[in-house]
Amino acid sequence: MQPSKPEPEKKTKCACGRRLRDASVYIYRSHGDRYLFHRCECGVEWTVHQNDVDPLQPVSSDEVIEVHKRLAKFEGSIAELLEQPQHPA
Repeated sequence: MQPSKPEPEKKTKCACGRRLRDASVYIYRSHGDRYLFHRCECGVEWTVHQNDVDPLQPVSSDEVIEVHKRLAKFEGSIAELLEQPQHPA
């Protein structure tokens, strides 16, 4: 198993010229973290770490409505959706 590599520096294309957002994404969730493993068609791989949401934390109806509003406006791939910055309400 290869060691994980950090996400390519803030650029939009891989060294091979393909868009980073077109890379395959595999998600691993542990108890408190989420890891997004990306792999470009050329073989370049990188990992993005995110703090996961605690499913035992209560969620208000206002938060649910806000999520639905944002999802209704969103156009893009699931990879782009997962990479959206998290904004506290």
